[in-house]
Amino acid sequence: MRELRRAFLITPALGFAAGALWSCGRWSSIWPQMSLALALHHGMIGWVVGVILAPLASRLRWDGDQRESLAWRRWGKVGMAAAAVGAIVPAGLWIAAAFPRGSVRQNVFPKRAADDHRPNLIFITIDALRWDHLGAYGSTKGLTPNLDAFAKEATVYTKAFASSPWTLTSFGSTLASRPPSEMGMKTGAIDSEEWYKRWAVWPDDVPLLSERLKAAGYTTGAVITNPFLRPSRGCSRGFDYFRNDSVEVMFGQESERAPRVTKHALQWLRLNRREPFFLWVHYLDPHTPYDAPTTPHELRAKYPKRWAATRGYWIGPIQNQDEKTKLRFEEFARSMYAEEVRYMDRWLGDLLKYLRAQDWYDDAMIVVSADHGEELFDHGWFEHGHSMHSEVLGVPLLVKWPRAFKADPVLDQTVGLVDVAPTFLRMAGVKDRKGMVGRILPRKKGEPSHEVYAEGLLYGNEQTALVTDRYKVIYHPWGDAHSDTPWFEVYDIRRDPGEHKNIADEKATEGLQARLKQRTERAQEDAKEWQAKLAQRQSQFRFSKEDERRLRALGYVK
Repeated sequence: MRELRRAFLITPALGFAAGALWSCGRWSSIWPQMSLALALHHGMIGWVVGVILAPLASRLRWDGDQRESLAWRRWGKVGMAAAAVGAIVPAGLWIAAAFPRGSVRQNVFPKRAADDHRPNLIFITIDALRWDHLGAYGSTKGLTPNLDAFAKEATVYTKAFASSPWTLTSFGSTLASRPPSEMGMKTGAIDSEEWYKRWAVWPDDVPLLSERLKAAGYTTGAVITNPFLRPSRGCSRGFDYFRNDSVEVMFGQESERAPRVTKHALQWLRLNRREPFFLWVHYLDPHTPYDAPTTPHELRAKYPKRWAATRGYWIGPIQNQDEKTKLRFEEFARSMYAEEVRYMDRWLGDLLKYLRAQDWYDDAMIVVSADHGEELFDHGWFEHGHSMHSEVLGVPLLVKWPRAFKADPVLDQTVGLVDVAPTFLRMAGVKDRKGMVGRILPRKKGEPSHEVYAEGLLYGNEQTALVTDRYKVIYHPWGDAHSDTPWFEVYDIRRDPGEHKNIADEKATEGLQARLKQRTERAQEDAKEWQAKLAQRQSQFRFSKEDERRLRALGYVK
């Protein structure tokens, strides 16, 4: 009887400890808050197993020598008391878990309210993805079979544009639904490159989509990778869970790759038992450098090993070469970029496959887009952040609506990424969209377009842009490298989608030019108002050597 009593005290306690430790070891690095609840859950299961095994354990005999027996008598009462606590506490947890409204039940087995029918929201973004590389947008290269299959279930917006041609300002504008100048992401300087790289922070007093959704009762998570999107820049605000592999792991060829992003996104989805939820997943592929692991060997072998498709390499060793060498490098960049897109789509396919297998998929709203595009010498230059042309500012936009919402499969209205956050909030039933400039995305042909304003270059003198259904206007308020005289570019994008014929001298566009100039001047005034807060905001972010190393690897820092 004594052995049985000991067994019923010791084995449940050991089972609880083993279950909890196993759970923590497996999940704690993915989502610490949720893994604590799961640790209790698995510990309680281990406790039940310990109770079941207690009669078997009681049959074991321990025959120690006299000294060990004395030690047992000395410490036995303490050990048995600890074992009793370890055996009784899990029993209490099981009792607590029996109450549906109890904190243990809600943490381990959470359920949404019976009258809460709000959809789960998922925002998937791909860094530097050109829209014209997707089959859904007319590409015949076969690079994106998974995205193309998803597009058949979604609305394809053929004229979607970012508010800025590079990551930090584009995502800040997208999640806040404000232009960069209205959220402290523009200094009003001629060239803000160093400020953007070293000090720019999303300000606390501009609410983000994640904060609004969390306040509305959504569980929020982000699984992303890009060294600019750091918590110290304000990018993690409003997220219950925020993981950026550019921050979490040491920089390496596989540390920020699509397989890792997909792995952690799937782990978050498997761990998360709270609905409704909002999840943001961001892939760094196909950003430079273009070095997809699956690039065929014969393709790599066609070009010199020293070539690297980064901005710094184009500016330096290649740009000053003869025309034949430059053309060959352009071919290299286009081919390698295409392989990056293919590689990203393969791993994004695993995520989409898992989403489709969930019983909430049909009722979820899933948006797939990019933060900006990528120039591949369309206008004689390379990469992004340096111009307002459509190959950089234009993005793919695919929206799978909840099944209760009917929408046309293809829409040609002009829309902006600033329209994404208000649309998510509409789906979540959040009426307060104060400060947002975006509008609800159209779902039917004939609904109005949403004119898009863009600003905030990373490189070179500032430019602004205005995109309507017919025209694209680009304004150079401080001129360019050749002259400090302000000037305009205007393109009829219906007749000239590649933006090669400047028609700024046509009278029909004078009104648009004047409107963009006015908008730009107002943006400069908005930017000046933020300068008063700049010194305080600078103290929030430190540009470390590791930051510099990561940005250099991506071609941002020389």
